[in-house]
Amino acid sequence: MSAYMNNIFNYSRSLPEPFDTLTNKKVSVSSKYGDGTNATLCSTVIKAVHAVCRCMDGSAEGAVGVIDHRTVAEYKSSMGPDDYHLVVYDSNSGSLMASVYDKNTETFENYVLNTSGRDGAAVMMALFPVLMNDEEFSDNFELYRDQFSHGFSDLPSATEYMAMLCDNAYRRIKNTACTAAVKVSVDKAGNLMRVSQVQLDSGAFEPTHVIAGEFTIFAKTERVTVKKAEEIVEHADFVGKYKLHSRTMSSQEKQLIPVLPEWYIIPQEVVDICKHAQATTGKPTQMRNFLLRGPSGTGKTRSAKAIAAGLGLPYMAYTCSAGTEIYDCATRS
Repeated sequence: MSAYMNNIFNYSRSLPEPFDTLTNKKVSVSSKYGDGTNATLCSTVIKAVHAVCRCMDGSAEGAVGVIDHRTVAEYKSSMGPDDYHLVVYDSNSGSLMASVYDKNTETFENYVLNTSGRDGAAVMMALFPVLMNDEEFSDNFELYRDQFSHGFSDLPSATEYMAMLCDNAYRRIKNTACTAAVKVSVDKAGNLMRVSQVQLDSGAFEPTHVIAGEFTIFAKTERVTVKKAEEIVEHADFVGKYKLHSRTMSSQEKQLIPVLPEWYIIPQEVVDICKHAQATTGKPTQMRNFLLRGPSGTGKTRSAKAIAAGLGLPYMAYTCSAGTEIYDCATRS
């Protein structure tokens, strides 16, 4: 393992609550990018995920956001009341910039990522929007966040969800050949280029979209929190209630119809799409194409699966890029 990987994934560190009482850091789950045996809980990943969860529910300071192909994070350090770790990550090059910033005195210190120094939680927090581009990571994060918000009512399940997040992040950062690889470039000593006051004053790293929290240093933004559902739509009143035809599905097609987890709260927008698709069926302008738009982590994939469940249709996905030919999409969709 390369030196910077040892800096980020240092498994000798003590685990934070609620995993601090576990006698074994290894859990019998594995990311689809792993070796299929087990996953190891990582303190750095846990602290970063908890920081994001607290930013989302407004219970702590800090924020994470997106500029373009760059992401930024303000990680509230526990070392002092005014201490923040500022991180800028470029997903194209894998480069990182970071500083330890005192908000009261407006002074900067170098952020060195190594065993005896910073544990990398702020770096992992800045990687969060990119990590969330992967369905396995985003699904397990939503499951874990539900446990987090309910005080870990089912700790064994929460442990498995967190282990999946740790293993997913480890495999994708470690293996550059991974299909969902996250490029990270840090020298052996763990030195990171400093974020400067000039860059802050110029607004060079002002996020265009806030994933969670409230930026107070890179920019001045309003707090972004996760809204609670005003009206609960029961699964029994939604799943399969908006079928568009009477055709009998094959056994293979039935297996592709999503099953919604019990914890999933069905958004009203998803219900409206299903109602509109059904209401326009058979009409000259029947609606069959719906665009779900938004940054990673906002629930586009989960909403698409919910729409398929409501319509009683198989769910299939195709990932493409700007260079993908339309003919290739047509042959694989």
